[in-house]
Amino acid sequence: MKPEVILELVRKASLFDIFIISFFLLPFVASQWIDILHKLDWSKAWGLVVMLVAYIIGIAVMLLGSRRDKQRETARDQILGYLTDKQFTMMSYERIREKINQGYDDAFLSALPVQFPNIFRKAKLKNSRAGLARLVVEDYSSEG
Repeated sequence: MKPEVILELVRKASLFDIFIISFFLLPFVASQWIDILHKLDWSKAWGLVVMLVAYIIGIAVMLLGSRRDKQRETARDQILGYLTDKQFTMMSYERIREKINQGYDDAFLSALPVQFPNIFRKAKLKNSRAGLARLVVEDYSSEG
C-alpha cells in the first residue's frame, strides 16, 4: 500500500477510529519498543514511561488538531450560510468579524480556502480589503 493512500485513510478516519486502532496496536508496538530499549540497555520501566508520555502527547496533539478542524468547519458553515442568506458571493474579513464571529483573525480566515478549496477562494474587495468569495458552481447539464 502506498504511503499516500495510508495518509488519506488516516485523514478521513474519525478520532474514535484512530483511538481504537492505536489501542489494539499498542501492545505490539510496545513489545517492539521494549525489545529496542532492551538492546540499548534501558530499563523496561523507563521505556514504558517514555512510551506512555509519547502516547499521551500524540493523543493531545490529535485532539487539538481535531478541535481546529471543527472550528474551521463551523466557520465554513456560518460564512456560507450568511452569504447564501444575503445572496452575496463575497465578504470581507472585517464584515465576517462584525456579523459572524469577532474571534476569527486574518490567519484563521485565510486558512479556510486552503481547507475548503471547493467552497471558498480568497478575494480582494473594494479598497483592497481581504475577504472570502463563495465559489458558485454552475449547472451546465440543464443547458441544451
